[in-house]
Amino acid sequence: MLGIAAAEVLIMISPFAGFFYASLQFEPVLGFLSTSPLTAWLDGFFLNHAVVTRSLLLEWQRKVGLGLIVVGLAGFVLSAVQLYGNKIRKRGVARGFLYRFVRHPQYLCLGVAGWGLLTMWPRFLLLGIWVTMLFLYAGLARFEERRMAERFGDDFRRFAEARSAFLPGSPVQRVFDATFGRLRPRALGWAAAYVVCLALAFSLGFAARAYTLASTAILIEPRHRTVVVSAWPKPEAWMANVLRAALSHEEVRRRLRDGREDAPIVATILPPRYGMKGMYYKLPPGQPASAGGRGPIMGVDPDTTDEPVDLVFARAEKAYRRTLALEEALNAGVRVTPLVVVNVVPASGEVTSVRVPLPRNAWGPNVVMPIF
Repeated sequence: MLGIAAAEVLIMISPFAGFFYASLQFEPVLGFLSTSPLTAWLDGFFLNHAVVTRSLLLEWQRKVGLGLIVVGLAGFVLSAVQLYGNKIRKRGVARGFLYRFVRHPQYLCLGVAGWGLLTMWPRFLLLGIWVTMLFLYAGLARFEERRMAERFGDDFRRFAEARSAFLPGSPVQRVFDATFGRLRPRALGWAAAYVVCLALAFSLGFAARAYTLASTAILIEPRHRTVVVSAWPKPEAWMANVLRAALSHEEVRRRLRDGREDAPIVATILPPRYGMKGMYYKLPPGQPASAGGRGPIMGVDPDTTDEPVDLVFARAEKAYRRTLALEEALNAGVRVTPLVVVNVVPASGEVTSVRVPLPRNAWGPNVVMPIF
């Protein structure tokens, strides 16, 4: 009995495990996707991951994401313990805790945990896999219910009739029955619903991406063919002063002339003590790290310290097309190759150091990392 229960738990958690594993993939999966215009956008991000925006909504969802993971996984564990505790002790259908409200709280909780993970690592690829995971759990739930009806008969049928599958009131089931549920064979309805849900999810993802870009501190400098992104929300005049100070240094101008290859430049201003610099550049052995101690992962407001900021100049390109227009520099799937890292004190405009990074981020030379 324990062996069967363990096998069922493995089957139950497999879609979520696949989703979680996909979130950790960099090379070669993401590198391969970036080589075609049909798939390169899947590497892109639809919510902010690396910057602080001006939007309270976006900053709120960043904080909520971790909570959703904790609540979702805790709910899954508690539901699974009750379900398999009843099975091992032969107490019949589980009816307590979350099973009082829905028939499959364990899958609902894994979906919630998956959404939390998605808000923390919001790639389009992961969004598509999350939708796929939900459909796999819906199919797995239907399969399990057929088995339960055969095993427990009327007892399970009464249990099932008294509660919805995933959400109280069955709103998703009602929409499905009114639209795709009429298609025959039934598998055709499921396939059509899956395609429509994927398209809807990606459309909402691009809408969220547009809102995120509009909420991010961005300065377009056509004269220098440069897009400046500040990881901390700052006015355009402040960003322009930092850019001007960096470009006043001869070594910086030379590095940009030699390395830009007629591509637009994305210049990202990272605040003091920023904790995710590896997404933007990787220094060769022996290069000194940035000045300043450790701080919050998003760094500290540059106006509250006299420490310099990092200004990372990077070449914007796509694996299948090297030459981009300036307005394409922030498109989904754009890969940025760091050229030079400049330490600038914003208040005085002093350049304190110029460093040459490796032509890659910490995850690899072909991996698209978030620009915002």
